[in-house]
Amino acid sequence: MTNNKKLVGAIIAVGVLSFLGIVIETALNIAFPQLMKQFAVSAKTVQWLTTGYMLVSTIIIPFGSFLRKRYRAIALFRVAVISFLIGTIMAGFTSSFTMLLGGRLLQGIADGIGLPLMFSLILEQAPKEKVGTLMGIGTLVIAFAPAVGPAYGGLILNYLPWQALFILIIPIIIITWLLGEQSIVQVKQPVHVPFDFQGGAFLSVFLVSTLWLLLDLTDQQFGLRQIVLLLVALISCLVFVYCEQKSDHAVIKLALFKSARFDGLLIAFFLLQLISLCLSFLLPNVLQTAFAQTTANTSLLILPAAITDAIVAALAGIIYDKTNPRLPIILGVIIICFSFLIASFNGSSVSIIVISYVVFMIGLGLSYSNIMTFSLARLENEESNDGNVIFMTAQSYSGAMGTAMAASLLTWGQTQSKDIVDGALAGLKLSFEVLLLISVIVAVLCLVSLIEAKRK
Repeated sequence: MTNNKKLVGAIIAVGVLSFLGIVIETALNIAFPQLMKQFAVSAKTVQWLTTGYMLVSTIIIPFGSFLRKRYRAIALFRVAVISFLIGTIMAGFTSSFTMLLGGRLLQGIADGIGLPLMFSLILEQAPKEKVGTLMGIGTLVIAFAPAVGPAYGGLILNYLPWQALFILIIPIIIITWLLGEQSIVQVKQPVHVPFDFQGGAFLSVFLVSTLWLLLDLTDQQFGLRQIVLLLVALISCLVFVYCEQKSDHAVIKLALFKSARFDGLLIAFFLLQLISLCLSFLLPNVLQTAFAQTTANTSLLILPAAITDAIVAALAGIIYDKTNPRLPIILGVIIICFSFLIASFNGSSVSIIVISYVVFMIGLGLSYSNIMTFSLARLENEESNDGNVIFMTAQSYSGAMGTAMAASLLTWGQTQSKDIVDGALAGLKLSFEVLLLISVIVAVLCLVSLIEAKRK
């Protein structure tokens, strides 16, 4: 086992890249109107700053297991950090939308490499008695960033030009690079694993087509192109599964999906991140539209939830390690259900929205990272990298689905009323009711999966 201080440094170094990528992704949502005006582009075009980032990272993440076996961890980290740094400089010092988009795509490469690498280092090098704590630190990247993004974006855009969103993080990237060089160590030597080109190609087609279809549905479009995308997704999925069953070096170990416990916890993890990204899109929009809050006020209203999540997520890993690992998961999902129960019946004021969001973050902090830790800890050592990659791919998809769902529900509410305020409130109420239903499904999945795990 590697030195604990070095491992924590490595987790922070790799994790900061993904954290910053998600923060910028969610912060840019607030900047879209300004960017549309400056570059004279449509809403659909400017959305590619988020869409392109998600497409690139989603394509790369599933190959994390192969990359981890084939290349040294420090080499993967260097590719990620250099891509992110160059992308950030391009985005922060450009007057061209094309260059800005190129910068975001490079940041997507960094996220696609960095996210699975971070959890791979934890699973490979962490002492068994500290896995929960370190996974909690790592998962802060996923759960904390969507809450920080709107707050960061709101504060910066209220006082500085949008370029500052990128320029201000350049020193952090450089410090992160230095920390990674000092902290990342190699425990297992790389091996020459052949790449499954056939499986990789069909998986990429499936990921791109399904994600594109999801993003199209954000605009509530369904026509010939969407039908073609759906057919391409279905065919590529079937061919991919067929190829992987016959491959000696499969991109993803499909046998993991034969476990009902693994599937249940994976779906719960997916849905929790979907809820989190849905709220990070929904709440800043509604606070500004329905309650006339400035971007600065919106960021300050969201900030308590972000801080709460950071504190609870750090403690949740300790609770997992020191007590019954099922306890924080069960407690967390029950609290999440309670938060949406409050919001569904009383979520028509700023104070209730803020309180409900804080309560949700308490539940998310307790359950989210521990669901993944519990599931991966019960896999064989040689399966942990594959399980990690599956969870990270699900996390990437959940972000796209959460944003798409929030946009669709908010749009539906606005079509029900000619008044923009009433429409936003209607969309918010419907969203809370849908999220309550999803949170109940998450709670049931977790309870059933945890009971199943206890029997075995």
